[in-house]
Amino acid sequence: MHRRAALLAIGLTVAMTPLAAMAQELKNIPVVTGGWQEKFWTGPDGTRFHYFEMGRGTPVILIHGSGGTAANWMANGLAASVAKTNKVYAIDMRGHGQTVGRDGKRQARTPNMDLDVLAFMDAMGIKKAHIGGFSMGGSITSQLMARAPERFLSAHFGGSGVREEPNSEFAKLIPPDPQGTAPLDAEARRLYQARAAAEAAKAGVKPGATDDESQLSSQPVPAAVARPALDLKKITFPVLAVVGEFDQPYTRTHRLWREAPNFQRVILRNRGHLSSYMAGIAPELYRDALTDFIVRNNPKK
Repeated sequence: MHRRAALLAIGLTVAMTPLAAMAQELKNIPVVTGGWQEKFWTGPDGTRFHYFEMGRGTPVILIHGSGGTAANWMANGLAASVAKTNKVYAIDMRGHGQTVGRDGKRQARTPNMDLDVLAFMDAMGIKKAHIGGFSMGGSITSQLMARAPERFLSAHFGGSGVREEPNSEFAKLIPPDPQGTAPLDAEARRLYQARAAAEAAKAGVKPGATDDESQLSSQPVPAAVARPALDLKKITFPVLAVVGEFDQPYTRTHRLWREAPNFQRVILRNRGHLSSYMAGIAPELYRDALTDFIVRNNPKK
């Protein structure tokens, strides 16, 4: 409880500091242009999953956000940093990037993309891994924590978390999130759209194909499979959340802070959602926090 109280005090200090005092921008990570392998894996239902592989050691699986691709984990320098000590995998999820159905078209997204990650782990012979995701990838991470917590060494949420139930008593206790717009938000959106278009071209599909039913694969997607509710109090492995100052950092992470026994939060000053993550403007603080977190929680030899 003392640890949590201290974390909350630190968080409130950040939230209440005048924005003028926060004008200094975080230093960006240079864009990374190579060093990885691109591969494909065919899932149990015939879906051809595209993924990146980099480094050696204990596995780390990274999941991108909605409308994004795994390529950003490579280009933004986060995978390259973690790959100095670990084996990194970044997967294009269904409906994204170069992952397509048997007919070569993108598929509709499914409510069970967590099962695709577990099937990938089984195919790669991965018994346990560090798991983490940005935005939608964070949602998939929480689903994996609920379904198969025994498969993971740690979990990290970028630009995401586990929210309180909207009308619960705890939702009323969330500290106020800083208001405003991050200076790099417009540039982040431009970079996001350019990368999505480039990856769609590689896959031979139209950008935003999942919003156009005529462009979707005719291959049926797997039926939904129920998963247990997430009980954060039973998650014994470490959990990290890295969220931009103008990306609802307390709303996104309050439940993690309240319930997860081993939780750490990093707030990226003067950053919003995509400006925390896009290649070319992702901050060094995200890279360094994630790398340190993974290294500290690698199995001891």
